[in-house]
Amino acid sequence: MQFSKHTLPLLCLYGTVALADFLTGTYPAPLDLSSNKSIVTQSWKNLTTALDGYLKQNETAGLESLSGVENLTFSLGVFSLHDPAATKLQYHYASPETVNAVNGTNEVDADSIYRMASVTKLITVFAGMLELTEAQWNTPLSDVFPILGQYAQEHAGETDPLATTQWESVTAWSLANQQSGIAGGGIAGLDNLLTLIAAGKPEALVDAYSFFPVNIAELGPCWTGTDPSACTTDAIIKDASSLSPNFLPWTSPSYNNAGFVMLGLAISALAGKPIDDIYSNLIFTPLGMNSSRSSNILPTSKEEIDRSVVVGDPTQWFTAGGPTTPSGGLLSTINDLSKFGINLLNSTLLPKTSTHKWIKPSSFTSSLNYAVGAPWEIYRYIHPSTGKITDLYTKLGDSGPYGGILVLIPEYDAGFSLLDGATNATLRSSSALKVLDSVAEVLIPALEAQAAAEAVLNFVGTYVSTDPKINSSLTVSFNESTVPGSVSGLSLSGWISNGTDPTEIFVGVVPRLLPTISNRSDGPGQVTLRASTSPQLSTYAAASDLGIGIFTGFVETNGDWLNTDSFSQYYDGVAINRFVFDVDADGKAVAVTPSATKIKLERTAEK
Repeated sequence: MQFSKHTLPLLCLYGTVALADFLTGTYPAPLDLSSNKSIVTQSWKNLTTALDGYLKQNETAGLESLSGVENLTFSLGVFSLHDPAATKLQYHYASPETVNAVNGTNEVDADSIYRMASVTKLITVFAGMLELTEAQWNTPLSDVFPILGQYAQEHAGETDPLATTQWESVTAWSLANQQSGIAGGGIAGLDNLLTLIAAGKPEALVDAYSFFPVNIAELGPCWTGTDPSACTTDAIIKDASSLSPNFLPWTSPSYNNAGFVMLGLAISALAGKPIDDIYSNLIFTPLGMNSSRSSNILPTSKEEIDRSVVVGDPTQWFTAGGPTTPSGGLLSTINDLSKFGINLLNSTLLPKTSTHKWIKPSSFTSSLNYAVGAPWEIYRYIHPSTGKITDLYTKLGDSGPYGGILVLIPEYDAGFSLLDGATNATLRSSSALKVLDSVAEVLIPALEAQAAAEAVLNFVGTYVSTDPKINSSLTVSFNESTVPGSVSGLSLSGWISNGTDPTEIFVGVVPRLLPTISNRSDGPGQVTLRASTSPQLSTYAAASDLGIGIFTGFVETNGDWLNTDSFSQYYDGVAINRFVFDVDADGKAVAVTPSATKIKLERTAEK
């Protein structure tokens, strides 16, 4: 196929301005995280050496950011969709508290059982994803629970949104996204009054701060604690029905433990089975998460108790979560969380489309760097040297003496998890965050560097026609940027089509090649790269550095998103900037077919 120069004005792509890559990333996901040649392995060794130096050898110089971590018992591990051996990238530390513990384990490893606090919320939503239909997700709670339906009818004439929760507008999906607006406490297990009643001091806050007195006799069965079986679903729903809301539904995200108690009850009601059965039968058993369980089914065997991390008051460990379990009452291990993370990246139990739709933000927060989903806590990591964005889809757990996190990094088809424990809840929380900050500083740049190194090995080279009568070739290079704040990447440095030079359509710009779709898993397949004339620069700095406003900045920092498929990039229904690479089982390209010419070009042997 030959291109006439007369068609060039129609084909011209946008010129060079400060623009961003696709969310799919700059390179295909890295395949090697665990070999001795991997940048990820080398960086992980640097991290664990630093942790060893501080925790085991009392080195402090340059490690001040780890102050307090010595009091934290924790297990940390990496996982990858493409490299099963990545799970060997682990680190475990038992604090003096655990080493000297009377109950549970005195050392930790990947099979140590921790309470994982609100990481539970992610598994609760996943349980709903497996069990509920879209219609059920969007059924009003006033239709799910008769008590709320009756409450809505009785208060139908009340128009004060400050005092009355609009249960007819609250759904299981709004609860999962933490945008229901309902009260985040006020029910048994999530109210200071219950603690005071248990301590025999129900009037403490009345005496101290003149809070209004409460008639304990009028409280429902969930508040006395004398008969846990009396705290039924109806009793919990009745307590919640009259609570004032925080927001109107879908107006603002608001972290909500009570919402996940309600979500667990809603999933059970809609599915017609206990939530604990859904955890076990639909998630833990199919994925081989053999050490994971609900706190309503606590470890009882000596083998399990002996590998359980019990810190502080042992009664907290050995207390069933009851109705609060869907909010923060599951137990797990690093090995099990790795299985769960790989399942999510691989869509093992969900259709891929459902997974891709789910692992997305549903709302901003008031911070530029963070968003929320169902129930994702999304961190927008900014690469320090380039300003490039990598999104981390996480769920943090932080409750009293126990905590943890599961982190997915879809751009790299990888992730990591942490489980931790310490008696001092405040110090535990801050120490766990210090560990996570250290991991992010090391792991994310290493994943990016490894992806870049593999892209060079797998794609850079010259591809030529095997028919000597056709003078066609294509050259892929690695453009190592020398511009501060810009990102290196694969580039289309040469393209000959039957003796002509189609690169003229790119108007003097050497296009970057960015991944869009891959159909390979563990064997050979194909990867599509799209040519982009929009160099990736720091989207966070571009507007201020160039002195441009918010609307101009939208165009000048979103070029690839805006122009992926503009009309000028098509010819006869074919995307001119689309290149389909055939790759072998190791991910190495062996041929490429430019969609505009439909001629396969084979990769030449390296000299």
